[in-house]
Amino acid sequence: MTAADEPAHEPTELDLDEQIAIYQREFPEVDPQIEKVVSALQRLNRRMNVAYGRQVADLGISNAEWEVLKALVLVGKPYRLGPGDLAKRLGLTPAAMTHRIDRMVAEGLVTRERDESNRVRVIVELTDEGRGKWLEAMRMAAGFEAQLLQDLSSEELSTLGGMLTRVLHRVDPDATDVADAG
Repeated sequence: MTAADEPAHEPTELDLDEQIAIYQREFPEVDPQIEKVVSALQRLNRRMNVAYGRQVADLGISNAEWEVLKALVLVGKPYRLGPGDLAKRLGLTPAAMTHRIDRMVAEGLVTRERDESNRVRVIVELTDEGRGKWLEAMRMAAGFEAQLLQDLSSEELSTLGGMLTRVLHRVDPDATDVADAG
């Protein structure tokens, strides 16, 4: 039987315990408890990103556009920022931010206008349509997240939130969350 005759195998993700056992075999110094937590968090993050990506795609927007909408909502009414401020908040180059804004203006999610008080400055503002997409994405995410965490009590959720926040601050206490450029 040649390789061409063999049935195609779908790559499968190992069970966490199997993965940790391989790590221990190859690197005996690994702490299995720590590695299990870190590996579970990585998988959870990856799977949640895929789920969120599907949700926003159903709304006709990309994850990248969702990040811009979120950044504008987070600054509060009137939901306006300069492109440079947006780029910094999202960890993007000015060119990548310009490209993203161009797409979003064409889709009616944001407007781009000259600042009346400073004609050199450009202001990006969330449109009603953009805010509507953000709200719908939030509704979808809230349902998904409630289902995801349904087996945890209120006390467990509070404890988990506190623990993860402490760990997050250990990575880099001065860092902000940065989306990848795209």
